Amino acid sequence: MRALSIRKIVLACCAIAAMAWPLFPQGGGNQTPGNGQPPPGQPTQPQPRANPAPIPQPATPSRSVFIRGRIIAGVHGFDSYVEVRFETDGGQPVGFAYADSNGEFSFEQRDFLDTTIYVVVKLDGFKPYRERLFSPSGVTIFLEREDKVVEKGGAPLIDLRQLRAKIPGKAVDEYEKALKESSKGNRSKAVEGFLRAIKLAPDFYEAQNSLALQYLAMQQYDDAETALLRARDLSPKAADPLINLGTLYYQRGEAQADGGRPEEAAATFQKAAEFLDEAIRRNPQAVAAHAYLGGALYKVGNYERAETVLNRALELDDDQQNARLMLVNVYTRSARYPEALKQIDIFLTKYPNAPQRQALEKIKEQIEGVLRQSPQ
Repeated sequence: MRALSIRKIVLACCAIAAMAWPLFPQGGGNQTPGNGQPPPGQPTQPQPRANPAPIPQPATPSRSVFIRGRIIAGVHGFDSYVEVRFETDGGQPVGFAYADSNGEFSFEQRDFLDTTIYVVVKLDGFKPYRERLFSPSGVTIFLEREDKVVEKGGAPLIDLRQLRAKIPGKAVDEYEKALKESSKGNRSKAVEGFLRAIKLAPDFYEAQNSLALQYLAMQQYDDAETALLRARDLSPKAADPLINLGTLYYQRGEAQADGGRPEEAAATFQKAAEFLDEAIRRNPQAVAAHAYLGGALYKVGNYERAETVLNRALELDDDQQNARLMLVNVYTRSARYPEALKQIDIFLTKYPNAPQRQALEKIKEQIEGVLRQSPQ
């Protein structure tokens, strides 16, 4: 009886973990706290006037939605949560979520109005972002800096003028145009621009890395993999391409596992772990690399090291929700139930409105039931 209860708990925890690791960037994968409710003052559906003979009005269609995605604005992450708003074409707010230090966010709401929705992000130092939401999964938001500063792998941010000192001017022009198309959400045009820049300057690392991110956003994972491998070769000391590669392989491993190919999945998770290990060697402070590495190690059954890596991710950033959820999996799989309960309690205290709350409370009840049945 106890073995069956343990299995149910582990399966439930795995379901939580799967929900907590969205496809990056899509990349990487974290789930951020969101109350799934519209902010105060959201307009309600219009009601018919109180006329003697009111004209029946058709009900506004509604649906349930779960939106997840990531904000990309450089390799250094954010110092605090970033608000992601959802609004109608006319600017009326319909909901909000918060992106964590890795830029990852999620939003869930029932009875969502079946209308055109825009995603809005306003962050100091970056140009305002507003783009129509076409798909609720894999939303990737590319923010463009006001001063046109771009990223250079794992090194400090540099200005486009500095790029011109080492890259042909025409290639940089194409790169800048592609960044503008990206900020508008024109992925295909951005890809064309980055490809033109790379054709003019084959060793243009920034263009290659940005091209990979566009492919990831478009869910063209084979093309993204090729571009990321090339970016890695162009900048051997950069951690960013390796983090994105590790995240890509992690998600591919999950897809293989879901498709009933456990041996392929195990090999892919191991590959993800190798890239993420290397990323951490290049940048020991890379929080996302630690979080995803811990997840990959859990998937291949290396629970002891997974625990160490996930705890390190939480030391670097205590708001790493996915790392904490994966740690619950590690402790549950290892039958370390008091530690699992502790992590669940911390998560529910820090994020009382998180969409995982109901599932976690159920898991907590199951664990407490197993502990009550255990001989003293």
